[in-house]
Amino acid sequence: MRSITITSDVLTAPIVLRSDQHQRQFAALAGEVDWLAAGPSTLKAPTADKLGPKFVVVSAVNGVDKQTFDLYPLAAGGPRVFRPAAQPDKRKVTAAWFLGRFSMDASLRGAGVLLGGTAPVEGGGVGGGLVESATAEPDIRAMVGDWQRFVGLNGAVVVVIALGVFAIAYAFRRTI
Repeated sequence: MRSITITSDVLTAPIVLRSDQHQRQFAALAGEVDWLAAGPSTLKAPTADKLGPKFVVVSAVNGVDKQTFDLYPLAAGGPRVFRPAAQPDKRKVTAAWFLGRFSMDASLRGAGVLLGGTAPVEGGGVGGGLVESATAEPDIRAMVGDWQRFVGLNGAVVVVIALGVFAIAYAFRRTI
C-alpha cells in the first residue's frame, strides 16, 4: 500500500492520502512527483521570494518513506518542485529543481490543501469552493455539445481559408 503525506507551515495538520482509500486524489498527487524521482535538474534554484508557500510531499510504500519533494504551486512563473539530495530511502540522487506541472495546484486542492485563500470542501476532496464532488460523473451531453461547436468552428475556418485561396488564385489567373 502506498501513501503520500503533505505537510506545510500553512496546514494545521498533515494530510495523508492512501492509495486504497483516496484513489483519485492519490493518483493525481503521485503523478505530480513520481516522474521526478531520478531525473536531472532542469532549472537553476529560484530566489526564495519568488516561490510562495512550500508543501513537503513524502511518498511511502507500506509505511516506509521512499521519496520527498518540496512543491511550490504558487511560484512566480509557474509551479516549481525541489528534490532534496537527502532522500528517506538513502538512494543517491542530486538536489534538483524542476518546473512543475500546471495541474499541481488542482492536485493539491483535490487533496484538501488550502491555496490562495479558498477553503476546501468539508471532509477533504475538492477545494476552491467547488460544490461538485471530485468523483462526479462527467456531463456527456455538455462535452458532446462543446465538441460539436469546436468542430463546427474549425470547419468554418477551413471553408473561409479555402474561399480566400480560390479568390486569390482566380484574381491571379485573370492577370496572366
